[in-house]
Amino acid sequence: MESSMSLLSALGYLWLTAYRSGNIKAPLYADVIRALPLWTSRGLKVYIYSSGSVLAQKLFFEYTDNEAQPDQRGYLSGYFDTVNAGVKWEKTSYEKICEETGILPHEWVFLTDNVKEVEAATAAGLHARIVSRPGNTPVSDDDIQKFGELVTDFVEDGGLKEVLGV
Repeated sequence: MESSMSLLSALGYLWLTAYRSGNIKAPLYADVIRALPLWTSRGLKVYIYSSGSVLAQKLFFEYTDNEAQPDQRGYLSGYFDTVNAGVKWEKTSYEKICEETGILPHEWVFLTDNVKEVEAATAAGLHARIVSRPGNTPVSDDDIQKFGELVTDFVEDGGLKEVLGV
């Protein structure tokens, strides 16, 4: 256990050093860069739930490839990972996030490219949509039928605008 913690600390240090030196920058889709300020300006809260650690998430959003404004953390209300929320394909993880934030399940819109995560989030009462990006695993017609049209653009997608109320 101690050696794995040392390894995680070393990896965290390497990531931090690489980001701060400018050797790596986190790639964000152009629509995400447009969506974050739009959503927050309309009073929506944006949280990140990732299998990557909270530290890794914070570094990712601090050092993005957006030249005009690399640090996107100001648009984010909080971070969740598998340590503080639980496994992403379990209903209880989404219930825990709702409880911790004080936001009711039906007030959430959860976006992910993973069908199992959409299933868990909807089982917990959240609105959830499947995001389709180049290189993602194809989504079956049955899953599209079950969960609605795929989200391909966070700003221009009509169905997403309707769910978000923007």
